[in-house]
Amino acid sequence: MKKFLLFSLALFCSAQTWAQVYDFIVAKDGSGDFTRIQDAVLAVRDYKPEGRQRILVRKGVYEEKLIIPSYKENVALIGEDRDSTILIWHDHGNVIDTLMSEFDDAGKPRNRKIGTFRSYTLLVSGPGFQCENLTVVNDAMTHWNPLWYKDHKNPAGVAQAVAVHIEGDRAVFRNCRLLGFQDTVFNGNPLSRQLFWHCYIEGTVDFIFGPATAWFEQCDIHALAQGYFTAASTPADHPYGYVFNRCRFSCDPSVKGEFLGRPWRNWAYVLMKECHLGEGISPLGWHNWNDPEREKTSRYYEYKCTGPSASRAQRVAWAHEMSDDEAAKVTLRNVFSQAENLWMPRVQDIPFREALAPFLPSGKYHSRYVAKTLEKEPREERTATQSTKVRMILKEPLVKSFSSVDCVTFVEYVSAAILSREGVQENDSVYDRFLECLRFFGGKRGDYDTRKHYTSAWIADNAAQGLLSELTPSLSGARTRRVSLNFMSRHPNLYPRLSDPKLLDALRQQEADCSGTASYIPVAKIPATVSPAFPVRDGDIVCFESSVPGLDCSHVGFLSVASDGNIGVIHASSKAGEVVEAPSLALYVRNLDKCIGIRILRLRP
Repeated sequence: MKKFLLFSLALFCSAQTWAQVYDFIVAKDGSGDFTRIQDAVLAVRDYKPEGRQRILVRKGVYEEKLIIPSYKENVALIGEDRDSTILIWHDHGNVIDTLMSEFDDAGKPRNRKIGTFRSYTLLVSGPGFQCENLTVVNDAMTHWNPLWYKDHKNPAGVAQAVAVHIEGDRAVFRNCRLLGFQDTVFNGNPLSRQLFWHCYIEGTVDFIFGPATAWFEQCDIHALAQGYFTAASTPADHPYGYVFNRCRFSCDPSVKGEFLGRPWRNWAYVLMKECHLGEGISPLGWHNWNDPEREKTSRYYEYKCTGPSASRAQRVAWAHEMSDDEAAKVTLRNVFSQAENLWMPRVQDIPFREALAPFLPSGKYHSRYVAKTLEKEPREERTATQSTKVRMILKEPLVKSFSSVDCVTFVEYVSAAILSREGVQENDSVYDRFLECLRFFGGKRGDYDTRKHYTSAWIADNAAQGLLSELTPSLSGARTRRVSLNFMSRHPNLYPRLSDPKLLDALRQQEADCSGTASYIPVAKIPATVSPAFPVRDGDIVCFESSVPGLDCSHVGFLSVASDGNIGVIHASSKAGEVVEAPSLALYVRNLDKCIGIRILRLRP
């Protein structure tokens, strides 16, 4: 059985514990790799083939005009907190271009303006871009007109001001705030596909506009002043343009008669599908941009919308209510399908049962129990030092034997699938990075002494990395006990690598560092069902405390919670030789040799 080592608590709390979950960290206070987001983006390898590059942006206000170039593929910007991690800039269409100035014959500058499409705060040209937990703002209106919120006047002559301009294909914005005034979000490039999931978008006029195909899932769309929510310019040969699915449309109290949209070009496509249409929206619904000819080509639809403005009694005749059969065809798969290029973005958390399924007897891998699957010889790997010199160091291989698991690797494989939101992946850099973080101290894979061999170390280090939290102390019946860890150093014959005296000495020191007290639920206090005093969930991790001298836990698995609240356990069983489910946790624990109780953990995707 694999056991775990513990580093000191000081190491757990250091900023470095985030390092391997993310490729780069941006922090205003200098505690990360960069202080500017743009510098982190430019540090990403061009056309990197290894997979997604994750950049953590810590809380702060970043005053930058940010570009994701076309040669920076699969970049992910992840804010530490949506409302407190802010990217902001102040350009608008009437700002004079000082970088690309042209001169007349007399040598005087022509003072050419940057125009709408270069007024962005964030320009996304690279494909596969993802943005999560971030606020992106173009505050040009209030930056140049400080009294705008009081009088809604524009003496500074602020023109269109784009917050987000997207050209790259397969762009995803998840739990973001996109704030501006006129032209907040430009969905550029007719061949681009874009997904907005649980986002808040606000503006005044045409503040979601462009020719791209975009799906808005459960977003809040808010009008600050009189205008139009959308201005689509969908190409005639594109079957879909904007799809708003279960979104909520609202207006400031001063707004009376906001339009759902107007066609920027002929053939504009917008569907409001099961959306809530709040107060302040015009009963007409849609506007023709003062051009009756556009009524003949515009594709404006509503389907089962609700709210104060959902009545179609006064809707314009050229907008339509979609039938059930028509609406059933508007799915994420159909909207984002292109010839030989299906894109099915994953933005929701991976459900525990989906991550678990491949390891079950009926699953893809039908995992067999094999003890000590991680006891492999290290190998030399090339690594770059800070001086850019390359040297060879000993590293443990990143074992991914999905068809052969022990109790711990089973938990790690499923947990990495949930944390990465990628599912179980045989060849994916994001999945691998989370697996390294779960298995090695601070996510830094090295020789044998960098692996977490005791459960106490596994819990503490992964909690410090923000990957999980421990529920045990808050549960009914919890007690504490003190454990002096020395099982591995007293039985080095069970671990071939400990024949190396240096590794054995390092192990002894780490055992001394990690010995201490821990909370656990005694066997007699383990309930049969979920209750307010024991609010566990399906997929919580359970660790089985052992009475074996020098050992903390002897086994790990997942809780299984049935629809009636009954608590079971799913684990890789040495007795059954595969992954099995025991219907009663309480009964299983009572029959488990030398088990004195349990600890409960919860992943934090």
